[in-house]
Amino acid sequence: MEEQGYIEIRLDNVERTLSPRDLDIKETRQLISDIELFLFPTREEKQLRPHISYEISSGSAVSRFFLPVSLVLLFTGITAEIRKRNSLDFLDHKRQEIIDRFQRNAISNGLRFEFSGSLDLRTALVIDPETSFSMSVNEDVESEFYLYGEIYQEGGKRPNIHISTSKFGNLTVSATKEQIIDGEKRTYKPYGIKVRGKKSLADGKLTDLELIEFVNYRPVFDRRLLDSAIQRASANLGKIADLDQWIDELRADGV
Repeated sequence: MEEQGYIEIRLDNVERTLSPRDLDIKETRQLISDIELFLFPTREEKQLRPHISYEISSGSAVSRFFLPVSLVLLFTGITAEIRKRNSLDFLDHKRQEIIDRFQRNAISNGLRFEFSGSLDLRTALVIDPETSFSMSVNEDVESEFYLYGEIYQEGGKRPNIHISTSKFGNLTVSATKEQIIDGEKRTYKPYGIKVRGKKSLADGKLTDLELIEFVNYRPVFDRRLLDSAIQRASANLGKIADLDQWIDELRADGV
């Protein structure tokens, strides 16, 4: 089991009179949610997160999250880098939103947040009414994408399909009436679709999606097809004198 440590958020007001009893449970719940999302900003990361425990104590209002040391290093490293750069530009969009929420709270309510960790008790970052972090402007790129998942609804007055994907969650894709009624009924079946739309460079979200076409998609694992592909590839791989060097060259070329 990995060595444990803690991260600490010390909250106080300008009068230095705050205590844990002054915090409403809604504020505590928001703090816990924000710290979890800051540490695990993606769905995949959140699914793999380890056990984390929490306590709040006096001395203003001190929140401690007990977790593996690697996460303590991650948290204090990111918050210290925010202080060093005095900028949020290097953060992903979700982490920017969380720091921005701390800052707006500090300005609106005259609060001071101090972030630190058990590996270095010095304060890594302070957010108070005087800080002035600004979120970077979202940028979208237009492109075409392939999506795979289960179509759980299609049709409607404004024709569209709703598809549930493991990577992007539930998405709505506009379509034409002809695209929906053509072919077999697809509801509650796994499908692949080719779409055009926008992808946020900040957080990777897809928007303004339009259906181009349905694509052939076989989600059932076929051992015979895999064995056949391996057998065909093996004949060519055997002709490569230095396989490791060949793989390194592919990586260098961005393959």
